[in-house]
Amino acid sequence: MKNRNIFLGIALVLVMLFVTGCAFYNLLDATEFKNHFSALGYTISDTETADYEADKYLVASKEDVPYKIEYYEFDTDINAKKVYEKYKKNIANYITSNSENKETTGAIMGKIVAVSEKEYIIISRVKNTLIFINGTNEYADEINKILDEIEY
Repeated sequence: MKNRNIFLGIALVLVMLFVTGCAFYNLLDATEFKNHFSALGYTISDTETADYEADKYLVASKEDVPYKIEYYEFDTDINAKKVYEKYKKNIANYITSNSENKETTGAIMGKIVAVSEKEYIIISRVKNTLIFINGTNEYADEINKILDEIEY
C-alpha cells in the first residue's frame, strides 16, 4: 500500500509538471533575449517595426543566415495568445496534413511548425512572449536548435 501511495504521488507531480509546462519551457525576457543572441553573434535591433503591437519587439539577425528571430513581449498572456492566433491564421495555407506541420499547445504555451516547399516557419509562445522565425527548409535543424537552446 505504501509503495502504491508513493507511485501515485510521483505520478501526480509528473502530471502537474506536464500540464503546466513548468519543466519544459523557459520564459525569456527582452534582456535575456538580447544577451543570449548577442553572445551567438547576432545583431539585435529594437528599431524595426513589428507586425503586431507589443510592449517590446526585438529582432536578432546575422548576415550569413536567411532568417530573423523576432521576439515579442506583451503586457498579458491574453494579448500574446491573440497575436499567436493571428500569425496562425496568416500561415494557415502552410498548415496541412503533412506530417512535418504540427501544433503543440499547453497551459502556458503554444508552438506551430509550418513547412512549405521552401519555407520553414515557427511560432512559439510562452506565457506573454512570442518568438517568430521564418526561414528556409535547409536551416530547419539550426532553427530547431536555436529554440531548444532557449527552451521555446
